[in-house]
Formats: sequence, C-alpha cells, structure tokens
Amino acid sequence: MSTVFELLVIEDDRQLAGSAAYAVFQKVDKLEQLFSRFLDASEVALISRLKPGETFRVAPEMMDLLLVSTRICAATGGCFDVTVGVVMDALREVKHRWQALTSEERDNALAACGMNRLVIDTQNLLVSIKPDRLGRATPLELDFGAIAKGYALDMACEMLEKDWDFKDFLIHGGTSTVAARGSMEEGGAGWPVDVGGEWRQRAGLETVRLCGGALSGSGFEVKGAHVVDVRVGQAAARHGAAWAYAPKAAEADALSTASLAMKPAEIERACAELEGCGVMVARGQPQWMDRLCSPVRTFGAFPRA
Repeated sequence: MSTVFELLVIEDDRQLAGSAAYAVFQKVDKLEQLFSRFLDASEVALISRLKPGETFRVAPEMMDLLLVSTRICAATGGCFDVTVGVVMDALREVKHRWQALTSEERDNALAACGMNRLVIDTQNLLVSIKPDRLGRATPLELDFGAIAKGYALDMACEMLEKDWDFKDFLIHGGTSTVAARGSMEEGGAGWPVDVGGEWRQRAGLETVRLCGGALSGSGFEVKGAHVVDVRVGQAAARHGAAWAYAPKAAEADALSTASLAMKPAEIERACAELEGCGVMVARGQPQWMDRLCSPVRTFGAFPRA
C-alpha cells in the first residue's frame, strides 16, 4: 500500500470520532504488515520463499484477499493477476522501459506468473505453490498493489459500520480510491467525489455521488506505464485512464487497473460477472477530437453525477 489514508466522518462526538479513526488506522497498519512486498516478515514475503510442495498457514485477511484476487482474475480473463511480482521486479531494474528487457528476460519472468500456480486450502487457511510454466521451482512473487489498498478500505468500512455504528463517512487511500457510506449532509444524495485530472471536464463528469460503494481510478499521469498485462507481456495501456465503481473498494481497485488493458467486450463481460460493478474508460486522443467523438465510454453500473 505505502500511501496516505484519510477518513471523514459525520459525528457530533469528536472524541468518539477520533477513537474510531485511531482504531481504523491501526487496522490499516496491520494489513500493511501482511501485504507489503517490501517487508521481510510480511506474509507476501513468506509466501515468496515457498518451494513447490511446501505449505504456509496464512492469516484470514490474506486468505480473503487471495480469494477476492482469484475471483477478479477469472472475471477479467486473467488480465488482473497478483502473481505479477517477478515481472514488476524485472521492470524496476530497467526503470519500466519494456524495450530494455530482452525477449528471454521477459519470457522467463512471465513464465513465473500465473494464479494457477497457487494452491489454496480455504478450510485450513493453507497456501502452497506449483512449479512455473517452465517446470521450475521459481518463487511466486505476489504483488497486490492497489487491491490491497482497496481491501484495507473495505475493512475500515466494516469496522466503522459494525464496531462503531457510524452511518455517514468517507475514507480514501492515496486519493485514487474512495469508499463512502450515507451522505455528507442531512438529506443529501451521498458524498460528491471528483474525477481528477484533465478528464474531469473532458468526460463531462464533474462528480460521482457515492453513498454505499467505492470508486477507483487508474492511469499514467503520475507513475507512467506501470501497469502490466501479463497475458501478453507488455504495458497495460489500451486506454488512457480508467475508473471503476463497485460495491467493494477491492473490486473497484482491481477492475480499474485491469480495465486499462482490456478490450471493450472484455470490460463488458467483467462488469456482467462482477455484480454491481461499472467502468468508465478514456481514449487517449488529442483534445480537439473530443468535438467529433467522446473520449469516454461507460460499461455496467458506472454512476453518473
């Protein structure tokens, strides 16, 4: 995750709200300890040390996130894949310049990926791995990326609703993903959430109203072409930007990421399989072309202002 989380809550008791916020951020910190690739003692790091045939008992949150990731991988036809860590490591070595990787380096990295390498025992919370596509005992490098952030937001929402009985709140992670419940004002229609960047006006979408779901955006303005399509071994840059709406923030995060690489028919199919989800993608075209054809297209249950 490694990002900033902020919480807005409607509550007259300032001390109560502060206590709830503290508890939420404590939970987020604990999830960071589980999901980070860059902490030697995280469960992601421990899974990467497994050899075929070995098993590791994971925390319930890790199992839950693995199952969510598996479901979204299937819905997106393999476009969303959290086993992409080996490829991401190879790209970091060459500063995300695909052309700097040799064909052999790319093929070897891609062969180490694949959700089908994971063997999951949900009843006993056990995880093991299979050899890679070349029959090698290569590490399975999980890289949850944004979906871990979305999952943390979902856990925060669950705590605020069940443990603290809050009805009206909004929480975001890194400003790219936001989840909300209730409304910002009495009798209002949810929380107004802006679509950022140059697309705000070009999409004709000043705000999206959230009251019981999550919205996530992905693009290349900040980090460049950092999203990988492991199906073909190249940057996921079919669209200039993508936003996804979903009942859960983890779904919204994963779907917005995957949509950068998916064809329209694939996005439509994913939205149909993931109940209550919707996507808006932006075509990377010069702004003057907007007068001839809209740069955006929506799918599924994507909300309008």
